[in-house]
Amino acid sequence: MDATTPQYVERRFLPALAEAIKEWFPELEGRALAVSDMTITKENTPTLPLVLTAFVRSTANPPLRNHYEQFPIDDVFIVEFWMKPVRQKRADGSETPFWTYYPYEYVRDKLLTHLVEWTPPNKERIAYRALNVMADHFAVVLSFQFIAHFDWCPKTNRYGEIIHEAPAFNLCTPEGCVPPDCVEVDPCL
Repeated sequence: MDATTPQYVERRFLPALAEAIKEWFPELEGRALAVSDMTITKENTPTLPLVLTAFVRSTANPPLRNHYEQFPIDDVFIVEFWMKPVRQKRADGSETPFWTYYPYEYVRDKLLTHLVEWTPPNKERIAYRALNVMADHFAVVLSFQFIAHFDWCPKTNRYGEIIHEAPAFNLCTPEGCVPPDCVEVDPCL
């Protein structure tokens, strides 16, 4: 890629998060992606370890009595770490009915530390809510639940034209904008 080719920046929240997780957890070898849902069977078991990000639900409380062009939305989403299922062994080498312990504290703390430092593509504010651990013969899954909070506003008008945010208006000229050889009467005094 050369300097004249702009690099694509993912603007959708969950795909951008999956891309970031690939960097934060190099042991995944690039296996992190955003999905809608999945069903694992013996025939389609994915290569593990793997991280999936998925949308769960969205809630909002816009005003009911009038037209309002901006209101807060909370999107619930999950980040699931899928690891190889390993059973604990007895002294004689036979399997027990117990799954091996996975260091969920390490994974949780590393994920949360990176999320604190990460700037989401649309400035969403992320809150950690829960962790569930599930295990079966396909995978051991650490499922983290989060809420992404953001203020929604339309990106296009009813004609499909892109709405640009209006610049802030100020009667006073910022200091850096006044040419040094001009004398300007300050209207703010």
